[in-house]
Amino acid sequence: MRNAAISALLPFALLLACSGDDTPAVSATAGEETNSESNGTTTGASTTDPSASSTETSTSTSSGEDPCLVCDPNADCSSDGTCSCADGFKGDGKTCTDVDECATGQNSCDADAICANTPGSYTCTCNTGYKGNGMSCKDVDECTDGSNKCAPNATCTNNDGGYSCKCNEGFSGDGFSCGGGKAYGESCKDGTECNSGSCLLGTFNHCTQVCDFSKANDCRDEGAKGLCLPVGDDQFACAGLIDTGLDQDDEIVKAKTILTRFFDKIGDVDLFRLDLPVGNFLVQVTPDFDDDAKIEFYDLEGKNIGVINSAGAGGVEGVDYGSNGQPVYMLITNVGNTTGQYQLLVDNL
Repeated sequence: MRNAAISALLPFALLLACSGDDTPAVSATAGEETNSESNGTTTGASTTDPSASSTETSTSTSSGEDPCLVCDPNADCSSDGTCSCADGFKGDGKTCTDVDECATGQNSCDADAICANTPGSYTCTCNTGYKGNGMSCKDVDECTDGSNKCAPNATCTNNDGGYSCKCNEGFSGDGFSCGGGKAYGESCKDGTECNSGSCLLGTFNHCTQVCDFSKANDCRDEGAKGLCLPVGDDQFACAGLIDTGLDQDDEIVKAKTILTRFFDKIGDVDLFRLDLPVGNFLVQVTPDFDDDAKIEFYDLEGKNIGVINSAGAGGVEGVDYGSNGQPVYMLITNVGNTTGQYQLLVDNL
């Protein structure tokens, strides 16, 4: 029976030899016959188990990967591949989110400081009125270090994180501006005598009010009188006692201008500022037939540099004005006995 089994396999073995390459076929032994049947193959003992090959490839691929690649950018990776969120972040290591230390109270900022959250951390900044590194803040004494803005005639009192100012006895104001009892136009030698806190020395020597030169008649708007004149670099103050009333007829006038205005009452005064380049200009005022107008010019020192009033009632008042390029003020006054309108013309000659 053993020989018969071997003989029965020989034709199949010969067929393999004929159909394959030149390598002689190997006759199977009895033990190999059982193995061949079990695997269902005809290639003999050299046949490789497919499932065994697949397992080795999978293991090789897994061992070739960096286990730290799955960690969040804000995480640390240990030698064994464990991911842990860095300080200032929270999560499982594979996903990490910022911890808001300011919101959770997990910060070391001083009670008088502002906490600002940053990615993975936070900053501390002392509040206004305090100094320090943010984690330790101390009150600033503005009264002793000179950083307060109290008026010279006021007393400074330091507070926690700030200060207060109170006018001294005999002076009035909010503490930042304290004046004496003198009103605008009253004689003075020092600003402390004036309720505005400002005294205009020199030609005028009276209590004054600061003003805005970009407006034609800011002194009236500030409740004062006079003309807004330059008193220093970018500083202007009201000077004199000219009263222009409460109407809004005032204007800054350029060349080639025609304006119509009204005399609201006898003695009404309208204020204009001529802003003209160097050259000669016609300045002319034409009133109603029964009105009488007077023109006066003032320079930026407050000096009267010309008066025109010769035409009488209904007459046209005019002048050939030679400008040196500096602004001048012009007052137009109703000196007649009636009220009505007038026309102002400023034109090149």
